[in-house]
Amino acid sequence: MANFDPPFSNAADKRFPTSDERQSGFPCGPADQQLFNGMFHRIEAELGDLIAYAGLTPVDSDLTQTRKAVLALIAAATGGGDPADYLLLAQARGRLPIFPDVQNVDGRIGITAPSTGTIRVPGGVTFLHRGIFPVTTAQEDFATAASKIYHLRWRPDAGFVLLETGDATYNPTSLAETDAAFDSKYDDMLVARIITNASNIATITNLRNQNRILLEVQNNGNITTAPGSNLAERTAQFSWNLARRPVVAVHPTSIAVSSSSNDNTGGFTGSMTHDHDFEIARLSIDRYGGTYRLLRDYSTRFDAQATVMA
Repeated sequence: MANFDPPFSNAADKRFPTSDERQSGFPCGPADQQLFNGMFHRIEAELGDLIAYAGLTPVDSDLTQTRKAVLALIAAATGGGDPADYLLLAQARGRLPIFPDVQNVDGRIGITAPSTGTIRVPGGVTFLHRGIFPVTTAQEDFATAASKIYHLRWRPDAGFVLLETGDATYNPTSLAETDAAFDSKYDDMLVARIITNASNIATITNLRNQNRILLEVQNNGNITTAPGSNLAERTAQFSWNLARRPVVAVHPTSIAVSSSSNDNTGGFTGSMTHDHDFEIARLSIDRYGGTYRLLRDYSTRFDAQATVMA
């Protein structure tokens, strides 16, 4: 028969401690045999069950079996490996450098305004915190005031919070609302921007939260400044509405220029003095979009595409 089988005082009279004994321990005077039997029986029964459940045989000569049993159960659940490689869920939620990731097609939670002065977080939308912990939203409403700019955020310790960008606690250095300091971080997700007018009617910009974002945004249009002449140009406004400022590269997809035959082949008459100026210049960029100057001598149309990475 293996040690711990049966556990100590298996057939003896025994009892477990009273509420007072749990607080104060053994009373003064002679030891209570039944209490002693009960206490040690419980210890050996619990340890013996754990050791046996892990597939080991309890023996008195090995005082490391509880640890071995725990590691054996972990190995059975994970496929083995060095215990130093084990990562607890709580540890992963504090270590993995992964941005919040909303688990739907466009990466947006979909904040709405069901009535004047109220914005709503919908229920049933799931996102991953640190790439490993799923969070599912419950419907929740927040009150707004007129003529304000708000950020709706989610934080692990507070859930959803509505913060006014003009509040000194939230924005002590009076940064612009578009500043990258307000972008989503691993443990602080920027969900949406809410702008209310004087009647407290909200304009909501839902922001895309995904760990990795790669998209292409097209902007097509005719030249608006001096079309068909030297230094013809236009300003292009790209929109992406992301939760953090991206890295962007813009390139032309089609350029139409004036020609002597007016067939957009790019020919020039001898009287056209030009130096073939071509430029794509970034004027501004933030989490919502970017503004670019598109210039090409004698162009009449300039189509461009932005490759957006975040």
